[in-house]
Amino acid sequence: MTKEREADLVGKRIKRLRESRGFSQHELARAVGITQSMLSQVESGSRQGRQLRLDAVIRLAYTLGVGIGELSGTWVDYQGDESDYEPAMPELVAP
Repeated sequence: MTKEREADLVGKRIKRLRESRGFSQHELARAVGITQSMLSQVESGSRQGRQLRLDAVIRLAYTLGVGIGELSGTWVDYQGDESDYEPAMPELVAP
């Protein structure tokens, strides 16, 4: 998978989690300490998530109620369509 595609998946994952938790971009960005513009760019894939500082990634995961592994996709099993994924260990993922 290309780096561009990986970044796109991270952004989609963040957007899906944000929407499922009922946060607007403005609310989540404020809670995390980044600009709404930066969050929008990460979600759309025009800015890669790795450009976020580690403290912002930690706050993002905490605010969304997930681990950094799920947020980054480092421990996710893809089942066909890459936009739909199942955590490798769902019992460890906060609802």
